Amino acid sequence: MWLTKLKKALILEDFEHLSALLDEMPQFDTIDKMEEAAYLLMQSKICLEKNKVHTAQILNQLKSTLDFLKSTQTEPPSSLNLKF
Repeated sequence: MWLTKLKKALILEDFEHLSALLDEMPQFDTIDKMEEAAYLLMQSKICLEKNKVHTAQILNQLKSTLDFLKSTQTEPPSSLNLKF
């Protein structure tokens, strides 16, 4: 059952569910189940690393966009700039 949930979370790229499943990893009774779990965990790690890189790229793009927008704006007058 745990392996099925892990497969589903991996296919759906549900990282919160993957994390929860890792916290409740059972003891496996056969070598085949252990090997399958090890393979799925390796695939999960690869998927998480790809997501991490993708998220970092998006954050860099957002930072660049914000920097560009800030550089194109004229500075608003200071609220302390009093004219009589």
